[in-house]
Amino acid sequence: MQKALIAGILSIASGALSLLSGIVLAFLAVFFKALFDNPSIFEGNPSTESLATMFGLIYGILAIFFIILGVLGIVGGIFACQRKRWGWALASAIAAILSFAPAGIAAVILLSIGKQEFDQPATQLK
Repeated sequence: MQKALIAGILSIASGALSLLSGIVLAFLAVFFKALFDNPSIFEGNPSTESLATMFGLIYGILAIFFIILGVLGIVGGIFACQRKRWGWALASAIAAILSFAPAGIAAVILLSIGKQEFDQPATQLK
């Protein structure tokens, strides 16, 4: 069984979910920034204005974090499918745990079990 291929697919799927989450969070950050730029909504209440700024900042930081996790998951998943660079593949599987735990845990286990697949030529795998 090609454990590395399955782990790579799980890492890519988890990375895509993380990337999508990051994009949604980035849109929310932009929304709160636009809300902050429109002072007529707040009717002179500065606490509401600072709350919108805080939410925009938090969502922006989370968006960057999830986008980085998503890119790492996709790149490492591609390496796992190609059975190249086991370290990158394992790093992406660990990052997949942070974005989608069931797929990430399965990918880490499969990569750990299938480490020897990275050392063999593709013709020897069944």
